[in-house]
Amino acid sequence: MISCRYVIVGAGFAGASTACHLARRGAREIVLLEQEKVAGVHSSGRNASMIRQVVSEPALIRLTKEGASFLRSLPADWPVPVSFQRSGSLLLGSGEGWNRLQREAETARQAGIEVEIWSRERARDCAPVLKDADFEGAVWCPTDGVVDIHALLSGYLKAATSLGVQVRYGCSVQGVQVENGRAVGVVTSDGLIRAEVVVNAAGPWAGAVAEMAGAVVAPLRPCRRHLFITAPLSWVDPGWPFVWDDAHGLYFRPDSGGLLLCPCDQEEMAPGIPPTDNRIAELLAEKIRQRFPAISDVAIRKSWAGLRTLSPDGRFVIGWDPKISGFFWVAGLGGHGVTTSPSVGRLAAALILDPGDKSGEPFSPGRFLR
Repeated sequence: MISCRYVIVGAGFAGASTACHLARRGAREIVLLEQEKVAGVHSSGRNASMIRQVVSEPALIRLTKEGASFLRSLPADWPVPVSFQRSGSLLLGSGEGWNRLQREAETARQAGIEVEIWSRERARDCAPVLKDADFEGAVWCPTDGVVDIHALLSGYLKAATSLGVQVRYGCSVQGVQVENGRAVGVVTSDGLIRAEVVVNAAGPWAGAVAEMAGAVVAPLRPCRRHLFITAPLSWVDPGWPFVWDDAHGLYFRPDSGGLLLCPCDQEEMAPGIPPTDNRIAELLAEKIRQRFPAISDVAIRKSWAGLRTLSPDGRFVIGWDPKISGFFWVAGLGGHGVTTSPSVGRLAAALILDPGDKSGEPFSPGRFLR
């Protein structure tokens, strides 16, 4: 049997950043569990690597701003070089979606994020690939960009282990031990690990881990999303911003000499590595034909799918469980995990070390208590 103060389930962005921030604040006796042989096999290593600060849920704006700022200027003692391409983002809007996007941009501006409202003509000048695209206007966020997700995750883990965090790979959680209404440890494939605090950062498995503990039922949904990479394209400028058509669910950015594209599909799936579906390639092709005819003849070189764990209200689930003492949630990051990983870890660490801290109330799992 192993004993510690904090056991964190999941070494993706949520768990690794929480472990890192706890340790940087002086917490010790932290054990971080990862069911795979390496970290980043699932959602944290299967996303589009994009840092986007203008989002639809107002409660997330502070976290996206803080997270992006951290990633643009990592601490001087950060153990791993992490490339950040500050290419900016163009968020395109049409119809009512354009009105909504402008409201979101204003919320971001009031929070201190640099944003501008651009005409179609100015957006097309910035990214000529939009010359035949149909949209009313664009939100330009120059401080967005693309980050090296694998180096970033490695940085959290190395920073954490340098401060004494023990990471146990290939260690799956089979149960949560609860005594007198309090979580006191986890049963794993390596045996029992006793802990004063159990942190549920299990990504798509967060609901299953909570069920093991008898915690509140948070209606989280792991949903599949596909990404596609084209063959190299001579006309792609690697300095283009990423382009996101909010109204019609389609985004793309330069990658590997071509483009990375996503049709923003969303289908609920069981936790794991989701299979790809050929029908989504057809959906992508149709959306491109309708929205961006200038790139309708691109050839797809490879594709994959990952899971985003979504909450019904679009807000994260971060905080102490209202039913089981000693059980803490860091889950439901819903596709914003890369951008907000620094701020989510910081917030989670603050709430764990100071249970009286009220700064995480918008994300409290108590909102699901019935």
